Amino acid sequence: MKLNYDLNLLRTFHALYLEQNVTRAGERLHLSQPSVSAALGRLRELFKDPLFIRDRQRMRPTETADHLFPVIEAALTDLDGLITSERDFSPATEQRHFEIAANDYFEVLILPALASVLREQAPGITLQVRRLSQDMSEAGIMSGTTDLAFGRQVDPPDNLVVREVILEGIECLVGNEHPLLERLKGNGQMTRDDFERYAHVLIQPHTRLKSGIFKQLESQNLKRKVALAVTYFMAVPALLEGSSLIASLPTGLCQHFRRQFAVTPVAPPVAFDAFPFHLSWHHRYQKDPAHRWLREQIIACCLPLSVQGELT
Repeated sequence: MKLNYDLNLLRTFHALYLEQNVTRAGERLHLSQPSVSAALGRLRELFKDPLFIRDRQRMRPTETADHLFPVIEAALTDLDGLITSERDFSPATEQRHFEIAANDYFEVLILPALASVLREQAPGITLQVRRLSQDMSEAGIMSGTTDLAFGRQVDPPDNLVVREVILEGIECLVGNEHPLLERLKGNGQMTRDDFERYAHVLIQPHTRLKSGIFKQLESQNLKRKVALAVTYFMAVPALLEGSSLIASLPTGLCQHFRRQFAVTPVAPPVAFDAFPFHLSWHHRYQKDPAHRWLREQIIACCLPLSVQGELT
């Protein structure tokens, strides 16, 4: 039996499942609240199930909706991929807006080079960088509403494609007037006692995952006395200038800050392992030619920052 149904109903179901709110689903789809409510009524008739039940502040999915969601999402992803893969693409004429969830490592070290590429090759492509939040679903990564995420990924969901783009080292950074530098003149080496005696600036991770330096300190049994905790890498160098504080940062940032501020990189007292940064995106964008082109440009901008000079 051939069924007649509106494909847009499946997109409405997908938005309702992700948002669990009629108003927000409408905003995602650029539809009015009455239009979404009407579509929900048709969906309930189609599937012979309430699908979403009002529960305080949200529309709670039924068991049937939970069963349908991965099937419908996979179908929409395949359909989107089929359509976008057949579309002609030229960077010079493309008119497209992309959202990237990232931290200020990306904004400081990668975005300037990427912006230069866009100005020269794709002036119609615009970017918005959003803060990578504690929850990937909040950042829109798992639903595909955010185009790309830059940061560490551990045990990502199945609907994400993850590519390692940078393998970074860790160095310590101090102000140029730090008392430690006088002793380190020549071939001096920071000791564990130095590291533990002086107070530190902590960069608080923006995800629930502990950052590379957190895990490294634990594995090396190295203590850190935290005097200040900040949320941005860019806040660090001004705090180090003229103080006896120490910060432990990715090598690329240390080298960048030494050119901009009165700070000096110092080798840590123990050998830290390199740690990765990842670029990740929803499966639905895998074959999108404009998305693929942008990914390739970001990866090329990341290449010089890797401590090994190559990507794994």
